[in-house]
Amino acid sequence: MNAQAELTAGTADTPVEQVYASRVQLPESPPAGTYIVVDVAHFSTTVVELFERGAEYIHITEQRGDEHRFKQAHPDAKIGGGKTPAYEPAEGYDFFNSPSYVQSVDVDGRPTAMTSTNGGAAVTELRRRGGEDVTVLVGGLRNAAAVSAHVAETPEPTYLVAAGSKGKPSPEDTVGAAVIGQYINGEPPSHNERRVYRNIAYYGKAPKYDQQEDHRLNDLVQYDLQFNESSVVPKLEGKNLYNMSA
Repeated sequence: MNAQAELTAGTADTPVEQVYASRVQLPESPPAGTYIVVDVAHFSTTVVELFERGAEYIHITEQRGDEHRFKQAHPDAKIGGGKTPAYEPAEGYDFFNSPSYVQSVDVDGRPTAMTSTNGGAAVTELRRRGGEDVTVLVGGLRNAAAVSAHVAETPEPTYLVAAGSKGKPSPEDTVGAAVIGQYINGEPPSHNERRVYRNIAYYGKAPKYDQQEDHRLNDLVQYDLQFNESSVVPKLEGKNLYNMSA
């Protein structure tokens, strides 16, 4: 995937129109166009990994807890929710928002359901506010070139949404949006730029994980901050994300 996406990314006729530094900056009536939701740690990366593991689609619930009703209607589904202090899924859930944890979950050919406080909420808000005028994609560092190449094939204006945390910008999402923006605008980051971006994201995020949070550090280093290791392009249709590269 990587070589093809690297070559085709950055050929969009329309460059990035605007970058929202956090999801709370989204307008009540979003302009028509394509919106790429960037929640590097960990929603965007978990979405990508679920598709890498073969998930049929990912239903984005309106709020945490709705996943149980989804599973009642789709008994073969795997659903994601909260986690325990030991980094296991909360009771009644099959996984939580973790790209490494979903590696052990059998989602191949199955529907899945999840949301998150930032990235998942941004997806839902754009769907509610924008309706048919808005196209929603999910991107991160792991699929930056692939999602940018997909956008290059559409004439719509493109907006980047760095989901942030608790209404404030977060370094890893800002970096993710910047990297995707460079690809779309025809300026793929160099090797040295990638190293700088990765360091900014790592040192901005890692200190929030104390020494007991080895699981989250592994998510960050082994998955969230890896560039272009996936060709997955998650696109919202109704309330479900589908992989456009499948």
